[in-house]
Amino acid sequence: MTLRVGLSGGIGSGKSTVSAQLASLGAVVVDADAVAREVVGPGTPGLAQIAGRFGPDVIAADGSLDRPALGQVVFGDAQARRDLEAITHPLIRRRSQQLFEAAPDDAVVVHDVPLLVELGMGADYALTVIADVPEEERLRRLVELRGMDEQAARSRIRAQADDGQRRAAADVLLDNSGTLDDLRRRVDDLWSARIVPFREHLADGIPGSAPGAGSSGEDERLRARVEAALGRPLGEGVDLGALDEPAVRHGLRRRGLLVLTGDGQAAADGRASGASEEVVIASADPASAARLRLGMD
Repeated sequence: MTLRVGLSGGIGSGKSTVSAQLASLGAVVVDADAVAREVVGPGTPGLAQIAGRFGPDVIAADGSLDRPALGQVVFGDAQARRDLEAITHPLIRRRSQQLFEAAPDDAVVVHDVPLLVELGMGADYALTVIADVPEEERLRRLVELRGMDEQAARSRIRAQADDGQRRAAADVLLDNSGTLDDLRRRVDDLWSARIVPFREHLADGIPGSAPGAGSSGEDERLRARVEAALGRPLGEGVDLGALDEPAVRHGLRRRGLLVLTGDGQAAADGRASGASEEVVIASADPASAARLRLGMD
């Protein structure tokens, strides 16, 4: 089964550089921005729907979407923005899913999503990687290297999640406050020491064995992944039989999670039905120490 990694970072964080480096190491990258452009390209049903809703003035002379014109229409108009999202979001989800499914069974699939944290998508992945650069350094890069107006750059930064929110969502904070060579070394280390072993452990049913208990943030992210797989919040208990439903089992595996027996070994075929009153959910992430115990209702 593929290992799905979520990648994000604030504007000016170098996320695109990280994405390109992971692709060079063998990852299959699904770029959310590229998909969003593809589904409204010239001649697509998505573009036709936008023209039907917003009129011909949002279509450029060459038949492409006139993004500035569309932006003027939806900016400050909540209903117009919702109408646009109702057109584009299903198309983006469908095309992204096609790209995920087209990846080889043993692939690492990196989903490059600029607004991953803002959209609360962290629990959708086995591992969430955030390119981490302090806000003031990102501001400097936007102004000095990209030539942005300082006030415009500050506005773009403040419109996104703050550093604290990204850190809370991250399984991996990838420091990019140094040089490009520093970043490349860190990405190489992340790939060889964590991502590849994670993929292998998931295939072989080996839970993470980092020493010590999981941190509170790690425990919360594990719980969120389990709830996402179940499709509902966890209460005081859970019907352990639900963990054997095909959709739930698939949801757990795509989030890098294993069902363990009482002795800490992976349950046969990932099934919980052999447990009497309790199972343990753990990540196959070799750096994870978190465990979630689930008892019967």
